[in-house]
Amino acid sequence: MPEHSSTELFWAPCLPFSGPATWREILRQPHQPFTVVAAGICAGKAAVYAEVGSGTKLTMSRWNRAERKLRAVTAYLTWAGALGMALTGVTQASEPAETQGLPLEESASIRYALAVPGVDMGAHINALYRSLPASGGVIVVKQSAAFATPIVFGTNDKPVLLTGLPADMVTLTYTGLAGTALTFDYGTHHRMGHGMRDLTLTGPGNSTDTTGVVFGGENGAEGIDFRDFKIQGFGANLKMGSHTWLAYFQHGMVRDGGINLLLVCGLVEAGEQIVFNHVTFADAPAPHSNSVWVQGGGQEVIFTDCSFDQAQLRIGNGAVSAAQIVVKGSHFENSNHAWPGSVNYDYVVVDNNPGNYLRLTDSYFLQGAPTNGPTQFLSAWGGKIWMCGIGMYTPAGSPMKYFAVLWNSATVDMYGFYDLSGNISGQPWGPGK
Repeated sequence: MPEHSSTELFWAPCLPFSGPATWREILRQPHQPFTVVAAGICAGKAAVYAEVGSGTKLTMSRWNRAERKLRAVTAYLTWAGALGMALTGVTQASEPAETQGLPLEESASIRYALAVPGVDMGAHINALYRSLPASGGVIVVKQSAAFATPIVFGTNDKPVLLTGLPADMVTLTYTGLAGTALTFDYGTHHRMGHGMRDLTLTGPGNSTDTTGVVFGGENGAEGIDFRDFKIQGFGANLKMGSHTWLAYFQHGMVRDGGINLLLVCGLVEAGEQIVFNHVTFADAPAPHSNSVWVQGGGQEVIFTDCSFDQAQLRIGNGAVSAAQIVVKGSHFENSNHAWPGSVNYDYVVVDNNPGNYLRLTDSYFLQGAPTNGPTQFLSAWGGKIWMCGIGMYTPAGSPMKYFAVLWNSATVDMYGFYDLSGNISGQPWGPGK
C-alpha cells in the first residue's frame, strides 16, 4: 500500500493495543485472528473496528480488499463508539481547514450498519447497540443483509430506533431455524418513539419454530412505535411481552406467518392502548385460523383502518382469558380463496368467555369465492358484540344465511347493516346449530 493513500486505513482492535494503527504498525504486529465489527468512514478516512480473538487472519490481501470496499462506501459512517474515541486524537489534525469546528455527520447517538462480507449482521447490530450511549440512540441499516445471530435490544432504559430506507429498500433476512430474530425489551420510563421504521424483516418460513419480533419482556417496551414496516415468514411474526403499553404500529404489513400477531395472556403489566393503524395482516397458511390472536387478560387492543386478508381475527382464549377489542374502518377478505390448499374460515371468532367485548364499526366484509364460500363471516361463542355501519358482499354462487352466528350466551347489538350483494337469506345474525 502507498504510504499516503487518499483513503487512509486504521485498525482499532480491542487488543493488543488501544490506539489507532497505520498499516505499517499493523504489519509489525503478529497476524492475529480478528472479527470486523464496524467499517466505514470517519472524517474522510476509512476505518475498520475489529475485535481480536476470533475470525480470520489479518493478511495484506484482506487489508487491500478492505481498502477497496471502503473506497466504494465513502458516503457511509459505520463506526463503533470505541473507534470514535480511538480516532479522536488523529481526526482533528487531518480534518480539512474549511470543515474544522463544524459538526460532522456522525453523532454520539447514531450508528450506521453496513453489510460486510463474512460479518453476521445480527452480531454487527448488537455491537452497535452496545456502543451507543446509556441513553440509547438510532441504528441506521442502509443495505439488505442476512443474519443468524438474534438481535437483542435488552438494556434497561436504553431504547433504540432501528431504521432502514423506505419502500422495502432494506430487508433483514433471518436465517436461524429457531429463536426470535429481533427483541425490543428495554424499559417503561415513559420514553416514546423508539422501535422500528422503514425495514422489512423476513424469516425462514411460516412453519418454523421462529418468532420475528418480540416487543416487551422483563424490562418492557412502553411507547414503542413501528412505522412503514413489514414482517413476514416466521412461525409467529409479531408477539407481545410483559411490561408493555402505549404501543403503536402504523402503516405496515404482517404477512405469511404461522401466526401473524400473537398477544398472549398471562403477561405482567401489558395491554393498555395496543394500537394498529393502517396495518395489513395477510396470507396466513391454511386453515387461516388464529392468525391475529388477541388472547386478552387486561388487554385493550385497537385496530383502525386495517386489512385482514386471508387472516382470521380471534378474540379471547377460551375460558382462560378475555379481551376487549375495537375494530373500526377495516377490511376483511378471503383474498387467497383460489390458492391451492385454501379453505373456508370465519373471518372473526369470539371465544366463549363472558368478558370478551368486540366493538366492530364502519367495516367491510368481502367474500370472493364464486361458489362454495364460507357460510358466515363471524362466529361468536360467547361475550358481547356491538356492531355499527357494517357492509358486506358475497357472490350469487356463495349465499349466506347469516352474517354472524351466535352460540351459547353470546349477544349482539347491531346498528346499520347493509348487504350489497342481497345474498343473505336470513337476518344479519342468528343462532348456531
